[in-house]
Amino acid sequence: MASIALPSSVILRLATIKDVPRISAVATAGFFYSPAFEWERRYHAQYPGDTIKSFAKRFADIIRDPEHILGVVEDSYQPDENSKTGATIVSNPGEKAFQAGDPVIVGFAAWKLPPGSKYIGQFMDHEDLASDNRRVFGGGLDRDKYMPGSPVYEAVSAQEEKHFQGRMVIELVAIHPAYWRRGHAKSLLSWGIAVAESEEVKTGVVANTRGLGLYLSMGFKEVLRFSIQDEDEPPNVLSGVLLKYPD
Repeated sequence: MASIALPSSVILRLATIKDVPRISAVATAGFFYSPAFEWERRYHAQYPGDTIKSFAKRFADIIRDPEHILGVVEDSYQPDENSKTGATIVSNPGEKAFQAGDPVIVGFAAWKLPPGSKYIGQFMDHEDLASDNRRVFGGGLDRDKYMPGSPVYEAVSAQEEKHFQGRMVIELVAIHPAYWRRGHAKSLLSWGIAVAESEEVKTGVVANTRGLGLYLSMGFKEVLRFSIQDEDEPPNVLSGVLLKYPD
């Protein structure tokens, strides 16, 4: 497994397949405030279990993909954490019970490595890879989404393919709202930048306007803005911002 220095002031580590239930809950709590979540998962309140299952499959796939890295940040567990998010968090099969003060995952970031990276396959969960009984994540029925598939993901992927050739791409970042304003997102992003710089490649990200300030404060430069819209009348519009580091 590759070794990159981690910031000493926070607990950062690579995600494992055992973390997926917790990560999917954190993703639901954190992404609830993302414009993409509101645009795509309009029936989350009615089908919160589908949201959890959808995220679980997505993050399991990322952990098992040799071209991806999934890093997590830990903090002390707050038993009332889910009262601090507008999302509906249902019981998540496989997630352990925590006590106040226990170290728990409170945020994560996912990166896609550039083609030919020396780190391809180096950040995977090798215990999971060697298992004869690997857990299967079904993904749910997508009843929380206003249309089948992932139009937001597809639109973002198209922009990444067009503008981020040869760069390490930040694909997902989220922090549980109960643990906001503690520097967790910045710590995760800084670690990812260090990984990219260790093999002399640059970084790219497609951000929403809510997270734009953080990226600009870290030295990212805006490249362009784009938008997608649904089929409603009038259409609901979702905007994105492409940024590069360094520019």
